[in-house]
Amino acid sequence: MSDPLASPPPSDATEPEPIEARIVERPADELRLLPPDCPSSDQFLRQYAVAEEPEPPPPPPPQRFQFSLVDLMVVMIGVAVGLAGGTWMPAEQFAGIMGLLILLGLVLIHFYPLESHGARLAWGTFILAYFVALVAAVFGRRSS
Repeated sequence: MSDPLASPPPSDATEPEPIEARIVERPADELRLLPPDCPSSDQFLRQYAVAEEPEPPPPPPPQRFQFSLVDLMVVMIGVAVGLAGGTWMPAEQFAGIMGLLILLGLVLIHFYPLESHGARLAWGTFILAYFVALVAAVFGRRSS
């Protein structure tokens, strides 16, 4: 039996031909680059990299409550209406009508929230007029 790992017996052939480099002329359409079949390293990093969350901006400094002279005059109109209502009709009736208007206003504000400063000021003035009318009705004329 012969050994399968043994080298083949030498042949009587001459030495192999040396390898020569040859330039082969090929048409231009034969040699073309195919598009890559995987993402580039930049695309891979952008796809799988964890984006850092930007640092949130610092909170704005707290603003002090400020009012203007016009705001003060509007509030004084509310006080005047609340006090003057008792002269237009009995104070108890005026306070009751103002209370019903406040309830209606609360329903409206629930569906249409106040957004501007003027609207908030008018609503606050209306509430102040109601409370002044209520105080005037309770502590007003005690004729009995």
